[in-house]
Amino acid sequence: MPDAYHITFPRPRDDEPFAWGLSGPEPREIWERFSPAYEAQLERLVTTLRGMGFSPTIGGAGSEDGEYVRAEYDQNSRVVFFYHLEDPADARFIASLDDDGLRGWIVESWIGG
Repeated sequence: MPDAYHITFPRPRDDEPFAWGLSGPEPREIWERFSPAYEAQLERLVTTLRGMGFSPTIGGAGSEDGEYVRAEYDQNSRVVFFYHLEDPADARFIASLDDDGLRGWIVESWIGG
């Protein structure tokens, strides 16, 4: 699993399959890996998690469930954040949150606040 501190956005495309297939010949939807919207959303999530004291990693590319972000909370080294990004409903949910809403959801759902 690559460390999110060492990845750049947009990421280079790999040859792994897409969990939900593609809606067209190229990725364009927010839940389709490597689409501009997907990469921007992933970068936003990784940046937010790092800013909140997490060490995020990205994995699951090509799996049936799709790519995910997994993050340990640095204060206690527990994995407290795990979220799939290729599920259309999950991708739309993250996209619906502004920056404050995203941080609030992470605290409420994953840290326990």
